[in-house]
Amino acid sequence: MNQTCYLCGSQKNKTLFVENGIPIVRCLNCSHAFSTYEQDEHYEGYWDDETGYDLDWWDVAHRDIYKDFIGKFLSAPKGKILDVGCGLGFFVKTIGTTRPGWEAVGYEISEKAVKFAREKNGLKQVFPGIVQDSGLPKESFDIITLWDVIEHIPKPHSLIQYLFGLLKPGGFLFVQTPNFPVQLFKAKLKVAVKGMQEGGHYLEAKDHINDYTEKTLGLLAEQCGFSSVEFSILKPIASVSGVSGPKAKLGIFLKKAFYYGTLMLWYLTFKQVNLNLTLFALLKKK
Repeated sequence: MNQTCYLCGSQKNKTLFVENGIPIVRCLNCSHAFSTYEQDEHYEGYWDDETGYDLDWWDVAHRDIYKDFIGKFLSAPKGKILDVGCGLGFFVKTIGTTRPGWEAVGYEISEKAVKFAREKNGLKQVFPGIVQDSGLPKESFDIITLWDVIEHIPKPHSLIQYLFGLLKPGGFLFVQTPNFPVQLFKAKLKVAVKGMQEGGHYLEAKDHINDYTEKTLGLLAEQCGFSSVEFSILKPIASVSGVSGPKAKLGIFLKKAFYYGTLMLWYLTFKQVNLNLTLFALLKKK
């Protein structure tokens, strides 16, 4: 098990939560939280489901959040955007159909996912492999996106620094990742109500290696050369995993109600209190 903080290198920490025998700890030096599970730096197993992909989740349920992003951040008539860890390519496809003036490129480590993006979604501009090996020209993108990617990467600095180099001056790197303090509270509440379930999924200790807060995401951005970080709140994914039928509809309703509640609180506190389940950060380059 790894006890060394991925952001500052300190080995002093305290345990916050234990999931299936895996401690999740907080660094006592910089306050970054991380899983002690040792995951591969470039794990490719997320898209290995041989039974087929859940397109209701990866396509339909993500339409609102993608539309919200595009409405907020792609107001210019044209530009160039890179989606890293683009999965099946639905975000790249959405930009192509709604903002034809924008050139969208995708990179994905899973060859199976890239095959789907190319063959099923018709996206020839989606490429397989590690983006650091892509040879993309420096300062060539206005926006780069990381949708649910950064928490999976044990040592994020090389990726974030590389993406910083790909951004044009004035561009930004968009990062979506779980809001750890809220997720930790949610996990502890589950345990308090139902008890610790063997094999239960609380904080995804084997998958989510780094658990970010607004503060620690800002620290990573500063370490990688970004001048500032701005946070936003986007609409939630319109689905609840592992639930179907009437319970699913109720779950989606409650998810949206929670989103509007956290959005209102965020504005009422002048963007100081963010209780949304997800962090949406814009890492800006001068």
